[in-house]
Amino acid sequence: MKQLSLLRDARLVAASHHKGLLRQAYEVIRMKMRNPGLGATEYFSFRLYDSEYLDGGEVEDFVGWREAGDVPLILNERTAVAHAWDKFTFAILAGAHGLPVAKLRAVYRPGIALKSRIADVTLDSPAQLSAWLRTQQNWPLFAKPVYAVGGFGAFNFIGYRPEGDVLLTKRAEKIDVAQFVSKFVLNAGAKNDSHAYKRQLGYLFQEVLRPHERIAALLENETISGVRVILIQDGSGVEIVSAEWKIVTGNSDTDNIRDYGHGNIGAQVDLASGQIRRVVDNKWPSAKLITHHPRTHRPLKGFVLPDWDETLALCRRAAPKFPLMRIQHWDVALTDQGPRLLEVNDPGSLEGQIYGRGVLTDRMRALLVRHGNPSKHALARRLSRTS
Repeated sequence: MKQLSLLRDARLVAASHHKGLLRQAYEVIRMKMRNPGLGATEYFSFRLYDSEYLDGGEVEDFVGWREAGDVPLILNERTAVAHAWDKFTFAILAGAHGLPVAKLRAVYRPGIALKSRIADVTLDSPAQLSAWLRTQQNWPLFAKPVYAVGGFGAFNFIGYRPEGDVLLTKRAEKIDVAQFVSKFVLNAGAKNDSHAYKRQLGYLFQEVLRPHERIAALLENETISGVRVILIQDGSGVEIVSAEWKIVTGNSDTDNIRDYGHGNIGAQVDLASGQIRRVVDNKWPSAKLITHHPRTHRPLKGFVLPDWDETLALCRRAAPKFPLMRIQHWDVALTDQGPRLLEVNDPGSLEGQIYGRGVLTDRMRALLVRHGNPSKHALARRLSRTS
């Protein structure tokens, strides 16, 4: 299947850039000689077949899938990343540090009677959760698992209808309360935990954040289109590495773009100004560079994200609260109340290199060499040879 996908990509590049398959194979080999961590997958998905697309830097600055997993293992202490996986732990720590996050309306944690004041309501049994959902008056609510990836189990609930005992979603879906609790919260019948979901850790129910008025007007969508900010830190302070705007274009409840399966699109953000630069609607070579929103037809390229200086300042303020995470992937909502932190990720995707710039800054290289073990990590081994 992978070979068929690569062959399809090669044919697309042959048609769009007039490079035959043998020429492409030669370029992949040359690329691997310069950066052994890259292969045919990155040659296509990062558009490395087009030298004019590179946005400064070199092929050596990119990190491919073979080495991407090394980055958090090298830079982040494994005993210090629980809050990047457990969203309830993150909410507690963010509250303790005074960081702006979405208000927790309720937390469901099975079998544990929580005393935390971080949420308005704490629930410890499926019966309690079901009863609370049926009597809740404070709509809408954003529901998400405490521990999961890829937006699994996330819903924007706008209300409850006693007739039929159903929860109503922003996407005009009707979900039985019993079905939501059984299928998603309890994950009943699943042979394995879906999308890394750990049902033992429960669910969060948050206030629904509203986008900044300028973003809402541009996108004509009330779903949060968040910004992913990648940063590194050491004793010298914080360095912002890259920023990507994840743009919701349809009726999705989340801004997840990694497989572009929801129709969402991604945009490169200029770090200095917050201005939108390249916007793509898929992975290369199937992607197109677009300049306008596909539905509203309003211009995206050149749009300046609101509260940009405040957004980066918030990330710089939050990063040192978690000092043993030397690389952090922050998701930030640009709301009508200012920037709000959604979560921090470990590991985080490096697919933002799709815009033509690798993530390996000089400082990140130095950190990876300093903390990496060449005998264990291919990335550390490669960088130590050139440092």
